[in-house]
Amino acid sequence: MEPTQHPNDKLTPSQKKAVLHKDGPLLVIAGPGSGKTRVITSRIAALIDSGVNPRNICAITFTNKAADEMRQRAFALGKAAGTHISTFHSLCVRILRQYANFAKINPNFSIYDSAEQSQCIKQAIKTCELDTTNFSPARMLEAVSTLKNKLITPEDFEKNSDDFFSNTLAKIYQHYQNILTENNALDFDDLLMKTAYLLEDNPDICQQLGDRYKFLLIDEYQDTNHAQYKIAKSIASTHNNICVTGDPDQSIYRWRGADIRNILAFETDYPNATVVKLEENFRSTPNILKTADKLIAKNQNRKIKSLIPTRPPGEDIAVEAFEDEKYEALAVADQIKNLEDKGAKLKDIAVFYRVNSASRVIEEAFVKNKVQYQIVRGVEFYSRKEIRDLLGYLKILVNPQDEVAFLRIINTPTRGIGKTTINKIAAYADSKNVTFYDALKNVDKIDSLSKAPKAKIAVFVNMIEQFKKDVGGNVGPIAEKIFTESGLENFLSTSKDQNALENVDELINAAHEYDKQTEQPSLLDYLQQISLFSDTDTYDKTKGAVSLMTLHAAKGLEFENVFIVGLEEGMLPHERAADNEDELEEERRLFFVGITRAKTRLFISYAKYRTIRGQFQRTSASPFLYELGISLTESTEENDYEYERSHDDTEFDHYDHPSPQTPQFAIGQLVRHKKFGLGRVIKFVDMGPDSLVEIKFNAGQTKTLMLKYAKLEKIE
Repeated sequence: MEPTQHPNDKLTPSQKKAVLHKDGPLLVIAGPGSGKTRVITSRIAALIDSGVNPRNICAITFTNKAADEMRQRAFALGKAAGTHISTFHSLCVRILRQYANFAKINPNFSIYDSAEQSQCIKQAIKTCELDTTNFSPARMLEAVSTLKNKLITPEDFEKNSDDFFSNTLAKIYQHYQNILTENNALDFDDLLMKTAYLLEDNPDICQQLGDRYKFLLIDEYQDTNHAQYKIAKSIASTHNNICVTGDPDQSIYRWRGADIRNILAFETDYPNATVVKLEENFRSTPNILKTADKLIAKNQNRKIKSLIPTRPPGEDIAVEAFEDEKYEALAVADQIKNLEDKGAKLKDIAVFYRVNSASRVIEEAFVKNKVQYQIVRGVEFYSRKEIRDLLGYLKILVNPQDEVAFLRIINTPTRGIGKTTINKIAAYADSKNVTFYDALKNVDKIDSLSKAPKAKIAVFVNMIEQFKKDVGGNVGPIAEKIFTESGLENFLSTSKDQNALENVDELINAAHEYDKQTEQPSLLDYLQQISLFSDTDTYDKTKGAVSLMTLHAAKGLEFENVFIVGLEEGMLPHERAADNEDELEEERRLFFVGITRAKTRLFISYAKYRTIRGQFQRTSASPFLYELGISLTESTEENDYEYERSHDDTEFDHYDHPSPQTPQFAIGQLVRHKKFGLGRVIKFVDMGPDSLVEIKFNAGQTKTLMLKYAKLEKIE
């Protein structure tokens, strides 16, 4: 029987052109909702129809969820078995494990997540005898990540360092890298960097991979960084059969190293490239698309394209202003209730915001109004202590060099191996230049330890050695065995955290599910999948709940009804984009992505006052609102949204019933604020404990602050 396939007559002319293109470079500019995934999967089927062996096709996308969807769609066409479909990081892991010797690493390396990276960078800063106050671990990790994305090694960076900060960063970077090497571990950026250098330094390997992957398809090309760009260019260098799809207008990961120039310069890299624009939009109503088009047209760094609607006109976009973020959140909850009353399903509704912290007030409003919701924030489950503890046991079974994992589990649950004992073991390992686990196995030779701790360590080592015998094949049984025999199960059964046991059960169930779905399950592969888990991989579209997420997490998703909150200057666009045109354009692209997630209804709102870092401040409407082509009338800007008293929201009573009080600050009073400096009071709103004071600061800013948080100092 002939496998099912999307008939060509169901493709638009532009889609058909992209699908049927075979040899040579191809750039597909794919607008939002233009059927991009369908084009990629149909193209895979078309290549196979033309005689290409499936194993010679490599399709790369950016999230595990997107890769899974692409894989399922390709397999549904009946011909994709053997095609490599994965994320960039997964491809790099596969390459590095295969060519580990050439990359100068061990093939059983651990992949460190953000928490483990943070632990290592703190150790590096400490080794450099520096203060984490002046050299914050988060900032140092971000700086190191940026260097790795640009393929700059510690040695190269040190050669070009000519100031105190750069010289210090170079030392931290080098020590951080040494720590990773000692633990036989790579961070996420290493996966890309080491693969890029592997291909650059080994032409034979580059040729082998080019022969294996004769047709390279890369999705979301606008979000590639320099390392990913080099990897793709290297693999395609032997045949130039590279097809990239993407949209410069949806490039929103500059802060992760994404370089929009990669897609903008594709035709320069490949002068004979065929260019196809997918402009028909099958997702959103014309009203939504017209608004999105008007907004993004303000950007300069883009490729001109249109958003051509295929759906009939829909409802007007709603833009509303509210007194503060609490009123805004309650309004969203109220509007969702109205949508639900009209037949909308909660799973078809999403609320987007610029920063994660904005979710708190929305969650409170949803709880108060009994609106079911899910937060799409991703990796919290794998960050829980009980999950990390069990995974720590699993990690050392495949990589005994992983000292970070050993330090986590050696006394978890408590088995009488204290910090002093651990420090003596670590000192012995350093003096003998052996791994921490080798030191544990040779504990009898550590003279500084007494008989009692040696006996406890021997019991621990014996337990680990017994667990190692069960490694190989299915993951579920070994995870279950460790949970029981390590003492973790008994320990958690007495824990005050009632959810801890359920969380571990969920992890073990997931391991059994992995075993069922994987042709050749292995602990190494399972741990790799978990380590490459990303934020949007937890989004469950079958869940009967409203989805709350950042605008970044919304990429690649779509909903019938979308709420975008916090359209204020400083929020969206974010305050750090104020004086940087490139960052301002990215913030505009982020808003564009949010708008184009909506299929039928779009609600946009902002608050006239917002509590920022504990201070109640007057805000300004986002300049982006004025670029939408929607007239912001005075009535819109003054809309405070009236609530019935049935909401019983006593927190807002002060807006209607200000408490009389003698003004604490006179007009013209000179004051000093810790952050904003000197300024003069221009208005005082007496609201009892929630009184507001408006100040024009000497730096030119005018701020409305909540008095109880402002900590103002009277100068005269």
